[in-house]
Amino acid sequence: MTLTEYQKQAMTTCMPTCDNYSYMMLNLVGEVGELASKVAKAIRKGEATITNNRLRHPSTRHIDCDLESAMAMEAGDVLWQLAGLCSVMGWDLNEVARMNLDKLASRQQRGVIEGNGDNR
Repeated sequence: MTLTEYQKQAMTTCMPTCDNYSYMMLNLVGEVGELASKVAKAIRKGEATITNNRLRHPSTRHIDCDLESAMAMEAGDVLWQLAGLCSVMGWDLNEVARMNLDKLASRQQRGVIEGNGDNR
């Protein structure tokens, strides 16, 4: 499945009241927050730690399967919202992804991938 195919199929589940910039942008931020909150709550409960900049379950080298599954589900919601934002803006998600990879490749080629600012 391409990102464009995903975007088209995802938008078949979009309610008319959600097919607008305000909902898509604000709820995208909300879904990213929900993803981060899954991790924060797991850390608070002692169900996960961050060790060597990796998310881990305290008793294993990997994260807990339930947490990982919940995070993956939230990541899917983030993707849906991004697809929705792109749709209401008239952008093709495949093209947005391609432009991003082109931008990053250019930065890497010019030796400025590490740094700050949009125009580097």
